[in-house]
Amino acid sequence: MRRAPSHTSWRKQSLSRRLLFWLLPSLVLIIVVEFSLAYRLAQQTIDEAYDRGLKSAVKALSLATKFDENGFAVDKPFQLLNYLQSNARGTVFFHVVTSDGLLEAGFTDLAFPWPQSPPLESVLLAENVYFDQHLRVAAMRRELVPANANTAAMTVDLIVAEDLAPRQAYLQQFLWRTLIRDSILLLFTALLMVFIVHRGLSPLGRWSKLIKSRSSDDLTALPVDDNLPLEARPLIEALNFHLARGQQEQAQRRRFLDNASHQIRTPLAVLKTQVAWARLQGSGLDAVAFLNRFEDQLDQTVRHAQQMLQLARAEGSDTLQLKAVAVHPLITRIVMAMQDLANARDIDMGIAVAPNMPQSVCVLADEGLLQQVLENLLDNAIRHGGAPGEITLSIARLDSDSMFPDARILFAVENSGPPVSDQVLAHLGERFYQADQTSYWSSGLGLSIVTTILTKLKSQVEFSRPKSGHGLRAAFTIPITALTDAA
Repeated sequence: MRRAPSHTSWRKQSLSRRLLFWLLPSLVLIIVVEFSLAYRLAQQTIDEAYDRGLKSAVKALSLATKFDENGFAVDKPFQLLNYLQSNARGTVFFHVVTSDGLLEAGFTDLAFPWPQSPPLESVLLAENVYFDQHLRVAAMRRELVPANANTAAMTVDLIVAEDLAPRQAYLQQFLWRTLIRDSILLLFTALLMVFIVHRGLSPLGRWSKLIKSRSSDDLTALPVDDNLPLEARPLIEALNFHLARGQQEQAQRRRFLDNASHQIRTPLAVLKTQVAWARLQGSGLDAVAFLNRFEDQLDQTVRHAQQMLQLARAEGSDTLQLKAVAVHPLITRIVMAMQDLANARDIDMGIAVAPNMPQSVCVLADEGLLQQVLENLLDNAIRHGGAPGEITLSIARLDSDSMFPDARILFAVENSGPPVSDQVLAHLGERFYQADQTSYWSSGLGLSIVTTILTKLKSQVEFSRPKSGHGLRAAFTIPITALTDAA
């Protein structure tokens, strides 16, 4: 049963969806923050406007309140309050009372939470509840009769209050308008953002169709023009770089297959010719000479076949059998096995062991693959090092450093053959590369096998000239196991 794609996989299906997944929530967050700020600003503005009217009403009520020889009076308070109520669009209350409580006008139950020793002639604001109505209250205390030697000063408290419902209704109306406006703006911006993202990424879609429409053997570079976004150019340039490398490797592979088929076909053709020649010779055939030539051709054919099999196995191997491999027995066995080939080519081959190398030293590697590396390096040195000559397989211990935190063994194979050009050194070990046929040097299958195996062993071979300047030096390192330190 096919599983439905998860939310995470849906986000990662395309670059446009991933961009929208991050841009749209960011846009919503911006709208929410802007709405919150607008709400606070609107509330503050409305409160300031209404409170300014309350303060003016208290001051007007103070001007309408007087105390003279005719007594205490509040001149036309209801006309004043009706005017204020028409502007406030809500219920307005007032209360005027002297400090002795003998003179009082208005809504006598309306109170104000006075602080201790309130300042005179200053309007104070507070919120209160009056008969289940939430009110905004403004109050001012004014002196009516100054104090004298016999009596204390007389003051009057002037209180004006209005219902907060009109404020809340106006604020809600403002918020609904703002919410509708921001929602329309959010929808329009989201649609515009989707259009811009798809429009901006459309060149990538065209390049994707261009790549898919190509045939499998078309490795020409992709076009880079002004319609391609600057952010996408590094990707296309990287693809072109790999296409160029693939084109080069395809050409090298084609040359390699041609050479390999020739190298296999030629010995087989020679063997067939020798058999036909032997039949013609009849009793006059020199059997020993014939068998020697026949055996040489068979050895060459077998060697090419073995090298191609080694390369295929090295490339196809996914798991390594890493274990502690004793170095001294391994290199001794390899050199002894290849001694006959070296003697046949008049080459003196030996082993050089550094003083810091104990007999019990072991490396962590796949023994079979490590043996193939050393055999191919020695075989390459014997066949291409020139005769007569010398070949040295040396081993030395390298202590840990910043590049390699563990101790390692340095393996090096040197020969005393002809000098190697810089161009050949730069390409030795590359897959399917062959040097100029007029040159005696070649990278061949053997060095390709070495490069592939050492890559799997987390190492690499370095080709250089020996200190003498003649021949070739191939070196690589393998980590030492803990078994060495214990020994």
